[in-house]
Amino acid sequence: MIPLTETEVQEIIDLAYNSAEKYILKKVNKKEFEDIDITINLNTTSDSFDIDINIDLDSDLELPEHFADDAIEVSLAEVDKYVEERNNKI
Repeated sequence: MIPLTETEVQEIIDLAYNSAEKYILKKVNKKEFEDIDITINLNTTSDSFDIDINIDLDSDLELPEHFADDAIEVSLAEVDKYVEERNNKI
């Protein structure tokens, strides 16, 4: 893999954050949350990258057990699509 540019790193972080947030807010109204904390860490090497997504949801609602994990999976799927499209262009 060709190393990611700074622009691509930022695009991946933004994509991961926005897709996780969109998934969460599509299922539950934002007013139901005290806090939504989405943390994205992306580490790059010359031939790969590692992304870590953590989601903490503070709500009085009883959320589904794997709600945050599902949002992470959706986010990672979007990142995978981005990387696949990027690699196809190169």
